Amino acid sequence: MKIASIVLKIVAVLGAAFCVYAWLDTRGKISTAETHMKDVQGTDVVSKAANVPGILKNLAAEKQKVAGLQKTVVNMQSEADKINSELESERAKNVKASAEISKKDSELRTVKANLESEKKVVAEKDVLIENLKKEIVASKQMLTQNNEVEPLKEKIATLESQLAASQKELEEASKKAKLLELSEVVEVIETDAEGRKIKRKIVKTPYIPTGDIATVISMDQTSKIIAINKGTAANVKKDQKILLKRDGKDISEIMITESYPEYSVAMVNREFGFPETIEANDMLEMCSPVKTAAMPTTVVPPASGNNSAAPAAEKDAEAPAENAPEQPAADADGNA
Repeated sequence: MKIASIVLKIVAVLGAAFCVYAWLDTRGKISTAETHMKDVQGTDVVSKAANVPGILKNLAAEKQKVAGLQKTVVNMQSEADKINSELESERAKNVKASAEISKKDSELRTVKANLESEKKVVAEKDVLIENLKKEIVASKQMLTQNNEVEPLKEKIATLESQLAASQKELEEASKKAKLLELSEVVEVIETDAEGRKIKRKIVKTPYIPTGDIATVISMDQTSKIIAINKGTAANVKKDQKILLKRDGKDISEIMITESYPEYSVAMVNREFGFPETIEANDMLEMCSPVKTAAMPTTVVPPASGNNSAAPAAEKDAEAPAENAPEQPAADADGNA
């Protein structure tokens, strides 16, 4: 009986202790909940608890937004890194292009220096020619006043030879100086081995035509009949073949059908060059066509023993070309 009483007392004490612990734990949780929910609308914990699901839902939505923003920030950072890489690449290209520009500027300065040098040579040749002319005049005056005719004639001949050589040198120097003056620095875009676009500056020398320049009066693209402002006065004759060039490039070949003093009419070769690009008022260079070597003609004897009648081809080969067109003399470049 005593044992049962002791056990009941122990159970009662343990129950009381557990109740105290449970009360303290619950009170602590309530206190913690009140601390966490102090900013939630409501008068007590129960009324505030009704708003908790909505708050949790908003919190989850905010977390999703934050996750989305973080992902956006990561993507923007990746894009920024890519842009920085491209900027570095462009900076390297700009540095290389600047080096190329500096190099071309140096070349341009060299060309200008050469031009100044050529101009100086031309000026020196002018002075030399003037001095030679003065010596020739003085020698001629001495020739009229002196009996030593032969030595003076030899001196005059020598001076005139020197004058001719100096004039020739002056012409060459003037041509070179004019070519340098007409030269220009142009900017071109090239693609390197890696496929990158690179700007370069080059010195472009203009094409100097050597043949006569003809202006196209009219051009019929259907019938391929052309009229030019060069005629017999410019030594353009009927049945003459003329090669037309533009900036040194072959454009077409024409055969003169009618020639008048101030203009000519011709047929355009449809199979040569780019005749479709010819228009009225075009200014084209006239040159002599390149002559190709004629193929040897093989004469086959007739089947009969009668050799009195020669083949037509042989007769044509032996007959003089009475109506052959007169071609203008061509220089080394094939220009008229």
